[in-house]
Amino acid sequence: MSFNPVHHWNDVLLDTIRAVGGPPTTLSRAGAIVHVAIHDAAAAITRESATYALKYAPPGDDRPPSLFAAINQAAHRALSALYPARDFSIALDEASARVPENDPVRIVRGATLGARAADTVLRLRAADGSEVDAPYTAALEPGAWRPTGSGPAASPHWGLVKPWALPTGDHFRPRPPGDADDYEKLLASGFYQRQVEEVRELGGRESRSRTEDQTRLAHFWANDLDGTYKPPGQHYAHTKAIALSYKLPVVENARLFALLSLALADAAIAAWDVKYLGPVDVWRPETAIHLAGSDGRPETAPDPSWRPLSADRSGVSFTPPFPAYVSGHATFAGAWAETLRLFLGTDAVEFAATTDDPHAKGAVRRFRSLTNAAEEDAISRVYLGVHYRFDADAGLDLGRSVAGHVFANFLPK
Repeated sequence: MSFNPVHHWNDVLLDTIRAVGGPPTTLSRAGAIVHVAIHDAAAAITRESATYALKYAPPGDDRPPSLFAAINQAAHRALSALYPARDFSIALDEASARVPENDPVRIVRGATLGARAADTVLRLRAADGSEVDAPYTAALEPGAWRPTGSGPAASPHWGLVKPWALPTGDHFRPRPPGDADDYEKLLASGFYQRQVEEVRELGGRESRSRTEDQTRLAHFWANDLDGTYKPPGQHYAHTKAIALSYKLPVVENARLFALLSLALADAAIAAWDVKYLGPVDVWRPETAIHLAGSDGRPETAPDPSWRPLSADRSGVSFTPPFPAYVSGHATFAGAWAETLRLFLGTDAVEFAATTDDPHAKGAVRRFRSLTNAAEEDAISRVYLGVHYRFDADAGLDLGRSVAGHVFANFLPK
């Protein structure tokens, strides 16, 4: 198999995500910085698509910059700036050994260009609001999110981070679940009650209603619980597999991963806007089931012994430390599927995906379309017991809207 520097550095990025961890917000930002830098370095040389940030005039002779050297230096420079405690020199040496040109002038020109591309993107994002450390005070009224034991509120300010492509983080903000713009309306609705009961039945650790396949797919997509592929890393991994099956050339890989990373980064901003800055910061199913009836409505008895399926993974309950609505997992899934659908010109992409997660028992899942995979990813959170169906549905739609905007307005060929 021929060496592909885009895939090489994507693998390095995924290894870093697994090792360093962090919330989906900061990880999606890092992925965008790396892949946009790679794309801009490649696009500046080939002129096959518009750059995102880099302005570059090619040299006026017959010794253009080396494409591979430019990609390698862009990725290395970006990763080193983002993760200064980690050493990426071995990864750079491995990639540099595969540069096809022997001309030192072209190699130096490529490396210089790649460094410029990374520096340009890093400067552009240096004061984007991601550095803010905003406190979050949980409201204790029924229906309002509060910590579930997995940590304090993660990235409560992220909806105010400067988007990469969207005009503002709330550009595609959906209506609150059931159109309930306050907690009393939400909890009083049959819509909400039915969805709580669905999670109680299908998402509990001891559920007798969930099928074996639903349990397997819940664990398969639960990559945020053990660090196998912290979101949105799994979507990068699946994209690489699909790109290989399509035999995309290096430059097309650079554009695909850049478009995807822009969509994922803005999907995080848009989802976190809804989670923390919308009319309601919806509590997680675990809290809703434990505190059922706390609003004075006795229709459903509280069940403090209920634990989500996610508890199987560590022996203790784990629910991600941020509000339920909308599902970040579903928003990433929608953005991923829509980006690939638009890029490839079809939704009918059949592929297999694997995980080494022991809870998924070495699962291999096969998908008949991008939509099929995204919808399974989204609904898996209901079976895992950490989201309502309305979180998943709204998240998918939000992610698709974000990706459509990115594709229509950035990196045109």
